Amino acid sequence: MWRLPSWRVETMPLERVMGNMILLPNGDVLIINGAGAGTAGWENGINPMLYQPNNPFGLRFEVLNASSIPSLYHSTAILLRDGRILVGGSNPHAKYQYTGDYPTD
Repeated sequence: MWRLPSWRVETMPLERVMGNMILLPNGDVLIINGAGAGTAGWENGINPMLYQPNNPFGLRFEVLNASSIPSLYHSTAILLRDGRILVGGSNPHAKYQYTGDYPTD
């Protein structure tokens, strides 16, 4: 008997906005960079997460070791041909201070 498919929503262990997701060669997804809240990057998202879609429901997310360098707003990450991840860019300010100029190139 045919049944209508249904969705089940997996819960991420950490909140993340403005992150980058990289599809890895094995089908897993690396979620890196971004922030934990806000629209301009508040609460540094320094812990990458690995989403493993082939794991059982409830065990698909793994929190990885924290980065020593936060990559927030305007950051990027790409998969290199040799399998390494290149992370770049960011607004280095954990909290905007509005006390000086923020020049751009």
